[in-house]
Formats: sequence, structure tokens, C-alpha cells
Amino acid sequence: MAVLTDRQQASRAREVENAIASGRMEGLELSDGAMAIFQRYIDGELTLVQMGAAIDQFADREFGPVRLSGNERP
Repeated sequence: MAVLTDRQQASRAREVENAIASGRMEGLELSDGAMAIFQRYIDGELTLVQMGAAIDQFADREFGPVRLSGNERP
């Protein structure tokens, strides 16, 4: 777990707020599970890459694998 400064945490919180707002503009609401992953990123427990992987794994568990042409995960 990385120790983040207050400024780094605030920056991460803004990134997450922007992502949530973007999703809401498209009619999406995040579940408590997704919000918990975002909070772990804000707190410095996850890197951006780790957060993305955690969200992908969470979505696969909750909704099953989603396969879109040209959007395959490794």
C-alpha cells in the first residue's frame, strides 16, 4: 500500500468523482462494490492499473464476462 499525501488523495478523489459523473451522464449508477474499489484507489491501496483490473474482475463476477467486438480483454 502506497502512502499518499493529502494532495495525491485529493487528486485521486477528483479523478473518481469525474469518472462517476461521466457514468451518471450516461445513465449509470455505481454499486457499493464498485465504490469500494474506487475508495481503495483513493486511499492508495491500488494503483490505477490495479483498480482497472479490480473493476473488470468485479464486473465479471457481478454481470458475467461481456465481450464486445474490438474490446477484448487479455
